[in-house]
Amino acid sequence: MKTPEVLRSIALAALLHGCSSPAPSTSSSSHWVTCKTIDDCGSVPSAAACTSGYCVDSSGARLAQASTSGPCNPLTPHELPVTLGTVLGIGRDSTGTTYLADEVTSPMFTDRVFVSQGKSLFRKRVTGSGSSGNTDYSFSFDGDSGPVSLLIHRENGKATAMALGPEGKGFIGDPGLQTTPLTVLDDSAVSDFTLRNLPGDVTIEYVADTEDGDVMVVTHPTDDYDYTDFRMFYGRPPHLDERKVKAVNRSLDGDTSMVFLVGATEYDASFTFVLMEGDGGLISHPGDGSLDEGSGKTVAFTQRWPTPTTLDGFSFTCL
Repeated sequence: MKTPEVLRSIALAALLHGCSSPAPSTSSSSHWVTCKTIDDCGSVPSAAACTSGYCVDSSGARLAQASTSGPCNPLTPHELPVTLGTVLGIGRDSTGTTYLADEVTSPMFTDRVFVSQGKSLFRKRVTGSGSSGNTDYSFSFDGDSGPVSLLIHRENGKATAMALGPEGKGFIGDPGLQTTPLTVLDDSAVSDFTLRNLPGDVTIEYVADTEDGDVMVVTHPTDDYDYTDFRMFYGRPPHLDERKVKAVNRSLDGDTSMVFLVGATEYDASFTFVLMEGDGGLISHPGDGSLDEGSGKTVAFTQRWPTPTTLDGFSFTCL
């Protein structure tokens, strides 16, 4: 019999999984029309503005590219334009490498770190961040030689000290913290560089086999995505066709519903998420699911676990 403590732990873990919705600063969908200025949206009839690297209509909704169906690899990386946010600090080390940290607040709050290579500032994947008031910041990121932290101290709205330190918590001036100081540069120094985004890697969210022999593959960008970036590939293997996704909803317990079109018919796939007590604590894994084919027929499906990291053996057509 589960103790109250175990039950509370299971409930908390389910809540955290369900609430861990994506927190994008940019979308990495290959379906949206990207831009740097409104002039890049000239070929899109309903475009009203270029916002956060995307052509949007008068309501602010991103606009999709015209359909060009054809063979594709759903896991092909797709680097997107990146726009500078609010600069927290820019500094340079003794070898001439420049480090920049900024933050964006739309559509969601995101901390970012960039490191120079030549005349470009390449964005790095931030693995953790911390702050103390509005003065001290720490950003852990994947450096070329392993995990590292960029530390920033700010006063009167500008960076006054920067350093590199070990991964983890800590701020400039903490006793015993070993750091390498950086020379603080004026924010205008960023104009000497071209900003480059993360490479646009793609993650496989689900691979599922239906009881009648069809397969569903769901992917999304690894970074900076929301549910509008989920892609559905469905069909009888080995060939799967991309289907237009109408809606994606995730409940607090982690279950996910995806509505997509097969021809003109709406299908609704229900992907379940299971939490259970295992050796040493809680374990989680995908559960059994069901696919409503929209004509009164519902078929069961099984999610592959562990989730595959490759799609060998399949061929795909993308929208």
